[in-house]
Amino acid sequence: MPEPNTYDFDHSLGKITQQVSRLLGQRLEEVFAQNGFSVTAEQWSIISMLSKRDQPTQKEIGAFLIMDKVSVNRTIDRLEKAGWAQRVVSQKDRRSKTIGLTPDGRQLYDSLSQYAEQVLEKALKELSERDSQQLFALLEKVYFNLT
Repeated sequence: MPEPNTYDFDHSLGKITQQVSRLLGQRLEEVFAQNGFSVTAEQWSIISMLSKRDQPTQKEIGAFLIMDKVSVNRTIDRLEKAGWAQRVVSQKDRRSKTIGLTPDGRQLYDSLSQYAEQVLEKALKELSERDSQQLFALLEKVYFNLT
């Protein structure tokens, strides 16, 4: 065991959370592909957010998902090209655009959400309901500490 107050990469929160995040994304993409959908984890994050939020701006999407401006723009471009999302001039500020799901995008969300649920169930299969809730609550605390 490492000495107290000594940083140990192998036992760091950053390492394990990054590994879990990347593996969740990879598994999600694999399951989508196995079921005939070519959707990336980044695209899924934005589609999921748009299914729950009413017309956010690109800036709001980036802030919420902690994505840089270029990645958000590129991913939304791809979603638009596929017909799953659309940019609309904001009613509040004509200089900005809001993003929303198209009817095809909403249908895609409805189709893919079951697969996303399967991936999460697999990731949490050895945890009790209480453990899962506690894990989420603890990670939320860490998140809020950092924001």
